[in-house]
Amino acid sequence: MDTLRAALREKGIQVTQQRLEVLRVLRDLNTHLTVEHVRAALQERQVCLTTATVYNILNLFEKKGLIRKVSTAGEPVIYDVNTYDHAHICDAATRSVRDFDDQELLTLVRGYLKAHPIPDLELKRIDISLIGTDHHGEIV
Repeated sequence: MDTLRAALREKGIQVTQQRLEVLRVLRDLNTHLTVEHVRAALQERQVCLTTATVYNILNLFEKKGLIRKVSTAGEPVIYDVNTYDHAHICDAATRSVRDFDDQELLTLVRGYLKAHPIPDLELKRIDISLIGTDHHGEIV
């Protein structure tokens, strides 16, 4: 629990029991989660939080850089506990998401944007989501 407290403090987030519980779920499951996934995991642990509270906590975590929202095709919003630079592969039919760790792709995009800067844009990060399905309904 001390590690979780430190992670919150490091990001300038006030430590509360609710925030600790949500962060513990995110860290324990270590995957791409929706608000409903987080709520269900909390309920399994006998922690009762409203959907609105979970949304508020996840949005705070995302704003402070503790987690990331994954750009996918539509709703629901998916959150990722892995904040290092990587892309995602999203299945448009099943809404499943997995990491796509291709540093060459990210380097190419960064290089392109450096050579072709976008006026009036201070680039904070690059989000790349590859969205689709193959002919067998599996993630491309």
